[in-house]
Amino acid sequence: MAYILAGVFGWLALVGHAAESGAMRASKPTVKVEIIGAIDGQLAAFRKNEVGRAFAYASTALQQQTPIRRFAALVRDGYPEIWASARAEYGLVRDDGARATVTARVFVESGRSAVYDYALVREDDFWRIAGVLRHEAKSEKKV
Repeated sequence: MAYILAGVFGWLALVGHAAESGAMRASKPTVKVEIIGAIDGQLAAFRKNEVGRAFAYASTALQQQTPIRRFAALVRDGYPEIWASARAEYGLVRDDGARATVTARVFVESGRSAVYDYALVREDDFWRIAGVLRHEAKSEKKV
């Protein structure tokens, strides 16, 4: 739950700050490659069951809040598509030089997918994942 809450609170703080400053803009192509590379790197690490390497893509604040074993359990249980991804497709990448946001549709081998909002921060010249928020699945019921 800590990873989920850290992700939600981190995400809300990031989005709130970005909205206040109005500084987030569509990322330049080179920055977009770096940001997507961080997410793809973490997804690849999870696919290979390299939790330590996946954990290295998390922001320092997230690493300090969540021990690696708890991080692994929370991703496995709360973010199953991230844990067992086959591939991802990305929407518009936005950043202000220090923070970034992007929406990703993450697919598993069966073709099932889920949409996640990623919040990233730039630390030591690398983009690191600060939080992930899963979009709720749309209901099939008609009102």
